[in-house]
Amino acid sequence: MAFLPIKPLDGADGYLRWKESVLLRLHTVGVAHVLSDDPPAPAFDGGVPAAAKKWARDDAVCRGHILAALSDRILPDYARHATGGALWRAVARTYDVEASFDSYRRSYQRFLDFRFDEDAPIPEQLAHAEAMAATADPPLSDAKMARMISVRLPGEVGACVRLCSINGGMSMARVWRIVLNFEEYRIEREDREARELKGGTKNTT
Repeated sequence: MAFLPIKPLDGADGYLRWKESVLLRLHTVGVAHVLSDDPPAPAFDGGVPAAAKKWARDDAVCRGHILAALSDRILPDYARHATGGALWRAVARTYDVEASFDSYRRSYQRFLDFRFDEDAPIPEQLAHAEAMAATADPPLSDAKMARMISVRLPGEVGACVRLCSINGGMSMARVWRIVLNFEEYRIEREDREARELKGGTKNTT
């Protein structure tokens, strides 16, 4: 089976992309379960059941894939971990700073300070705002997240989200639907204006 190459992890830079790439590979080969599952209990007769043998094989494959995706510089620091789960948690402990409470708190604070740029496409900004809001501790309900984002949305799109949600309730699905409708209208308007401008240029020549 051919795999897309994974750039070896060599530090904190690029950890998130590395993490998702490695998880995709582990799921592809069917061994990602050992990162969260406990090994099967030993048999009462002292033998090794087939499930335990499969788990051990999957764990070895998982560990091998993770080690293969580490750079030569940091590999010696993690090769001592005997299982895929222990290895995965050790790497995450070092580089997954977004998992720390302080980091989540800083990310949520950035959401509280976030303001949309009315002159830039809204969907990408909305995705960024939603991701920051999702780091709240305790987690925000879908309705509360939608309300907090709606008051930050600029101009007509924000007013439309709030107006359309008066009777039907606020939800992120509704926020996204309205924002995408506005974005589609914005693109169509810009295309029409560009065509009209091009047509006017031709008529003057």
